[in-house]
Amino acid sequence: MKNRMKNIFALVLFLLMLTSCQTRVVSSQKPIQNNSLELYHKYTIQTNDAKVYKLEVLKLDNENIYGKLKSGEDVIINKTEVREAKKLDLLSSIAIAAAAIAAVIFVPI
Repeated sequence: MKNRMKNIFALVLFLLMLTSCQTRVVSSQKPIQNNSLELYHKYTIQTNDAKVYKLEVLKLDNENIYGKLKSGEDVIINKTEVREAKKLDLLSSIAIAAAAIAAVIFVPI
């Protein structure tokens, strides 16, 4: 029974870690800068009017962010309209989740 509970807990912990695998690169405390976003990386960008875009950044200039949605649609977002931007950071989140699961499985209760 203890083993089964450990496995269920480990699975829940792993799923929780995967859902929180984004790093906030722009926020109200951390305004957008010229080097905040990297080309050809995927971001979730929320604008001041609460629209959320999941896109790959293709081009940046002083005023706009040019990107492509998963659907293939091109979007242009004015930098002054960006409220928040999050970068997908899957690799480090998987490493943290794996370490947490290993601790749960191998540490005796």
